[in-house]
Amino acid sequence: MAENAANLDHAISEQNWIDRAAEPVQRAIAPIINKSPVVASVLHGEWLGHPLHAALTDIPVGAWSTGFVFDLTEKFTGTRRLRRAADAAIVVGLVSAMGAAVAGMADWSKTRGQERRLGFVHASTNMVIAGLYGASIYARRTRKRTLGVALSSVGFGLLLFSAWLGGELSYRHGVGMRKEAFQRNREDVDYLADLEFMRTQP
Repeated sequence: MAENAANLDHAISEQNWIDRAAEPVQRAIAPIINKSPVVASVLHGEWLGHPLHAALTDIPVGAWSTGFVFDLTEKFTGTRRLRRAADAAIVVGLVSAMGAAVAGMADWSKTRGQERRLGFVHASTNMVIAGLYGASIYARRTRKRTLGVALSSVGFGLLLFSAWLGGELSYRHGVGMRKEAFQRNREDVDYLADLEFMRTQP
């Protein structure tokens, strides 16, 4: 499983053609984010002591997961009592995703090479997800609930993939992490691997 994940990560991050789209976007947003050191510091989460983006993503992921469960409950039980709660959860997820996106773009603005490509795919996927959830809200409010639920369900499926990409960026590539912490984590992993190797030796 871990090997398959690493292979998929490698397959995406080695696509050099992504740079043709990623580089112009990065050149456009980097000066805006870094124009004010205070704003950049806030977006990078320096005041928290850890990345702001990672903390903010919990809100849309949690909200959309809740909405998915409520929609699923309605589907299998026939109850309509959770409809308003499901719709509200989707709205909360969409609004909070905007803040998470800004912080994520700040972290991405400092990436290069493989990390930039993977981050661009992550961000592009999130834009599609936001579009699907926005369309879902519109469909629900215009009494096309079946379509709305279908759109948000597709969005949730893509969300799982995008969340995995975000995990790869943070924990495999160290994007947004303090370099000394990321290096220490790698050293700890190597140390544990050595212990496991020694334990298995006769």
